[in-house]
Amino acid sequence: MPLTNKSRSRTVVPVVPRRFVLLGGVATVAACALPQQGPDSAAVEAGAEALDFLLVNVDVKVARSLGLPRRNALTALQSAAAAEPSNAVGHGDVLHVRVLEAGAGGLFAIGQGGAGGTDFPGVVVDRAGRISLPYVGEIEVFGDTPDEIQRKIVERLAGKAIEPQALVSITQSENNRATVAGDVGAPGVYRLSLRGDRLSQAIAASGGSRFPAHETRVSVVRGGRSGSSFLSEILLKPANDIRVQRDDLIVLTHEPPRYTLTGSVSRPGTYALATADYSVLEAVSAAGGLLDARADATGVFLFRYESPDRLRAIGRADLAPYPQSARGIPTVFRFDMRDPATQFLAQSFLLADKDALYVANAESVQLGKLIGLFNLGLTLGERLDGLAN
Repeated sequence: MPLTNKSRSRTVVPVVPRRFVLLGGVATVAACALPQQGPDSAAVEAGAEALDFLLVNVDVKVARSLGLPRRNALTALQSAAAAEPSNAVGHGDVLHVRVLEAGAGGLFAIGQGGAGGTDFPGVVVDRAGRISLPYVGEIEVFGDTPDEIQRKIVERLAGKAIEPQALVSITQSENNRATVAGDVGAPGVYRLSLRGDRLSQAIAASGGSRFPAHETRVSVVRGGRSGSSFLSEILLKPANDIRVQRDDLIVLTHEPPRYTLTGSVSRPGTYALATADYSVLEAVSAAGGLLDARADATGVFLFRYESPDRLRAIGRADLAPYPQSARGIPTVFRFDMRDPATQFLAQSFLLADKDALYVANAESVQLGKLIGLFNLGLTLGERLDGLAN
């Protein structure tokens, strides 16, 4: 009897071409976020919805109210403890004293017929606050005005001189002075006049800044407090050109204001503000403009901290939920560059120091990346299938 082989069950595994394995991998990549250099417009909107920052679409009202950025001001120093220039005499002051007599032959009578008077230039107030004159002796003058010193001299000469009179003036004041230091032509002591000198006058008298005004930061230290502003803001805004007080320390430093520009532009990077009035449009243009094949013209964003008061000026009263700090509320301004009118708004919207501009990628860029990955997968799959065959 012939032997009969028993049938054996066998599982058949279909052969899957490598190209489809690669396509599956590409699909997996597509399910994840494709790499990109920054957020797209949708991601920025999602951040605003999560109250991470305030998103403001720039229109005419916004440009008029917030197009001029908030600047550092020195007006707060007006309330700081300080002293106005005074004609009271202090230690080290140099006086000019002239003593006159009414008749001839007196102690101080010099001139025709023995009449006239005697000058005492260069009389220095010593560390004890005193001066010394012939026939007068030592007298305490610290804190006195020239008029008060004149009366003291006349009192001391009573009975010694013939109807004496005295004229006193301060030729050099060591008490009424401030110090100007840093990047100025002639740093040193600046002597204050009694008329009340402005900050711009003290800087000009010290040789002025060695750098452009919008790149020069002016810091003032007064009474334990300090404040700073760019020199351009002091020269152009009278409120910042405060009066100099006794013992003020004025320091000028070269600090060019800068901004960053990233995203879909030809030349991203960090740039110095070329002028004091540098606009968003100029900044984008300086970086070569938007990349036609990549940029989302509706997603040009300016990141900046804004004060609540300025934001309320554009009607935003819903500010409580947003993060707030000493610098203000994190705010993102969006420019839709597809709208021709936005070109005018971007031209009038000025940048400030440490602003950040970002141009988002268009959604088509992500699609292009995805298609590129699929094409790469098909090409590699065909090559692998060719090697297997």
